[in-house]
Amino acid sequence: MSIWMSYAKRRAALAPVALLAACLNSSMALAEDLDELDCVIEPHVVIDLSSRVDGIVETMEVERGELIEKGQVLVRLESSVEQAAVAQAQVRADAMAEVLASNVSAEFAQRRNDRIQELHDSQAVSTDQLDEIKTEYELSRLQRQRAAENQLIAKLELRQAHEILNRHTLRSPIRGIVVQHYLAPGEAVEEQPIMRLAQIDPLRVEVIVPVSAFGTIQVGQRAIMRPESPMDGEYQATVTIVDGVADASSGTFRVRLGLPNKDYSLPSGLRCRVKFLPRDTPPEETVAAGPVPPPRYEMVKTAAMPAEPTDRICRTIGPIANASDAERIMTTLTGQATQLRLRVESQSSAESYLLLAAPQPTLQDSRALTEKMQAVGFNDFYIFWRGPHKGRISLGVYRNKVYAEERRTLLAGLGFASELVPRTEGDSSRLWLDVELLPRIASLDLAAAGEMLGKDDLATSPCENDDNREPPGQTLAGNLATAQN
Repeated sequence: MSIWMSYAKRRAALAPVALLAACLNSSMALAEDLDELDCVIEPHVVIDLSSRVDGIVETMEVERGELIEKGQVLVRLESSVEQAAVAQAQVRADAMAEVLASNVSAEFAQRRNDRIQELHDSQAVSTDQLDEIKTEYELSRLQRQRAAENQLIAKLELRQAHEILNRHTLRSPIRGIVVQHYLAPGEAVEEQPIMRLAQIDPLRVEVIVPVSAFGTIQVGQRAIMRPESPMDGEYQATVTIVDGVADASSGTFRVRLGLPNKDYSLPSGLRCRVKFLPRDTPPEETVAAGPVPPPRYEMVKTAAMPAEPTDRICRTIGPIANASDAERIMTTLTGQATQLRLRVESQSSAESYLLLAAPQPTLQDSRALTEKMQAVGFNDFYIFWRGPHKGRISLGVYRNKVYAEERRTLLAGLGFASELVPRTEGDSSRLWLDVELLPRIASLDLAAAGEMLGKDDLATSPCENDDNREPPGQTLAGNLATAQN
């Protein structure tokens, strides 16, 4: 009887442990079997830029769709009164006459006090005269101190005038894009916002998850996101927030993921599908952040190798216009090189496209044209009030030329002629291809590459900082010695 009771007690003690293990196994299985879920890509931050002071918009320094940097000037308000106040405060702060006069007066009073003191010591003047001179000396010293204090106050007033003037210049608090203008030059700023800004690096991915999966998704867990058409590819995102409260009416809860978007290749506002990866999936098995097109060559992460021979030659081809040209050059290097490395160097040459309506003779004609556009339901435009396109109608700024041409075709179908103007702004990059030659190759033969690209000016130069190149174990290298087209 005692043996049976001891066995029953052990079973009762192990029951909670077995139940917990069953729950954990069920949660892991549910996470692995969770189907793809609908999601929405949103900006990381959306800001309606406002002004701390009322005034009149003088200039808009950026246009809708432009990339902006943190601290960049976006809007200037009319500030002629504030500029005059700064000029007046500057004159007062620079004024030195009162200080110099007080110094001269104090020095004279001190010399006079010293002379009267000597005369009083020799009993040549009365004590009353000495007291009068000492009082004048103390008063002159206080006047000098008051002049120095007045100059300090003038400098503080100048600083205050500058701060008031700076409030009429609005700067961007984020790095992102301009989404919308609420006001135009000449309009009054009161309590309404002036423009809307959005930070799209990183992006937020909002997912609605069935409550049955609650507890299976954790912060830091990875997921694969696939945006809707026209975007394609797979992107890796990371869970940043898991709501602790579910919606009883819909039986769901919300999960937010962070998605890097450093090259701004993904727009916000797209629908998407997301698949959560098991929590124990190693990073190497996930998809890299960004679209992953099928490579023409097998890209392998080489293992650590012994020190390379010092007689190997490295040559650099470049600058190369784009990745497509770089890939075409690679196809001609089979049998000449052992390793390739594509380097990226930033430069200020990013291009966008400004869509302008046909030029009008006068500003009145431009306004009449915008009224015709509004009559057919087209309200997305802006009239330039200054600059090289003064008086012309802007119909949008586009990073993608294909989208710009589509909008241009749409406008032509509505009977409005337009012009596409390339613009250069911001930072972009140039490509350089470092080629390590086979030991039996003394120089690169670029004849085939030049013929394929239609260029006869391809040239090479020694690799930059060749002695400090990354070792093979830390870089991706294409093994072109045996690669076939």
